[in-house]
Amino acid sequence: MRKRFSYRRLLSLSVALCLMAFLFMAELQGWMAHHIATPWDKLVHASVYGLLSGLLGWGMVTYHRFWRLLVLMAILGMAHEWFQSYLPGRTSSVWDWSADVGGSLMVLILLALSKRKEESTQGQLYQSP
Repeated sequence: MRKRFSYRRLLSLSVALCLMAFLFMAELQGWMAHHIATPWDKLVHASVYGLLSGLLGWGMVTYHRFWRLLVLMAILGMAHEWFQSYLPGRTSSVWDWSADVGGSLMVLILLALSKRKEESTQGQLYQSP
């Protein structure tokens, strides 16, 4: 059974798209260049991509398709690193990309576990004795 329109899904998708657009526009404007020290930038990468994954995953109905979202986030992280390689003063890194994927993976695992638990408790509520 498919859910119809949901404001929660629309809100999470809208905020995620705005955050993605902000990331790319901030790169173009040079706002992100060299503001964060080297070991801490990986934490920022993981946090931002974790937030994006959380926003997109929050709007999903079931936990069964989270792997698709992880692949999408990996492709987006790769595109972001590729985009950075063409900007003056910026470099792309496999380590930054792996931090992106790692942050997404951690958040999606937590979301999948919570949605799975939510679905199992809902199933118990509707069972007849």
